[in-house]
Amino acid sequence: MGILMDIVLVRQHIETGLIDAALQRVMDSVEEDIDQEFGLVASQVDDLEGKTKSIFTTRPISSITSIVETVGTTDTTLAANDYQLRHNSQIDRLNTGTNSRTKWGDRVKVTYVPVDDTNKRQTVYIRLIELAVKYNALKGEHAGDYSSQSVEYEKERLGILRGLRRGGFFM
Repeated sequence: MGILMDIVLVRQHIETGLIDAALQRVMDSVEEDIDQEFGLVASQVDDLEGKTKSIFTTRPISSITSIVETVGTTDTTLAANDYQLRHNSQIDRLNTGTNSRTKWGDRVKVTYVPVDDTNKRQTVYIRLIELAVKYNALKGEHAGDYSSQSVEYEKERLGILRGLRRGGFFM
């Protein structure tokens, strides 16, 4: 863990009284959440339904490692001339090439290197850590002229995570 940022960099962005070990646990948990929701930074495997001319990956593609097409119970590793990558996430099946077909088979397993989204991940990472360390479970508190309302943790967390979706990150 700790791929996105080390503890020194996190402390430059977030003021907290947590000791290093406790902050590291929060950092590891947040990074794991991001990886589970969006896949690893360096590799992605999408298992997609075929039967169409085009399939769409869950993340933009930097390079394709392999595509395995399943028709019935037969798996075929496709040659690069069997498909065409378009718009970074659309893959068209070609009716020319080594294993030509007009449509994708029943299932398509695409292994690829996604476009590097580390900068977006770091922004989301910092915001999620900040949310976790500053979260107050009280719905509200009032003392004299002071009153405060806490955010709904899960709603706020999901809103921050959405920053990694294709649409980009909006503050």
